[in-house]
Amino acid sequence: MKKKILENCLRFGLMIILMLNFIDSILISFTNPEAYFFGEKLGGFIAIIYILTGGVAGVVIVYFLFKKKSKGEILSLFYFGYFIVEGLITNLSHGFGFVVSPIAQVGLGISMVLIVIRKMVYR
Repeated sequence: MKKKILENCLRFGLMIILMLNFIDSILISFTNPEAYFFGEKLGGFIAIIYILTGGVAGVVIVYFLFKKKSKGEILSLFYFGYFIVEGLITNLSHGFGFVVSPIAQVGLGISMVLIVIRKMVYR
């Protein structure tokens, strides 16, 4: 029972992070449409598409977390893993070192913990 409550709390926290990421992508696309894609700077309409695609993908993952929990957890693991790898490559190519977004780190950590708890509960 305690594992189920912990699992639901972590899943809810993951949904909040993904929705905040979506809101963030909307604000960024309207205020300063500029993004980096594996070290290449994107600007204008292409940057808006890239930023909003990442935000909408997060909303789709939230839907999967509601309907198909295990698929949503795996998708969130890939989602945050992608943004960590992309951030590392971009920061290394611009000389900033190993700096990664804390939101992506927390999201990846919660996704991994959710998968481990799910495997423990449903053995």
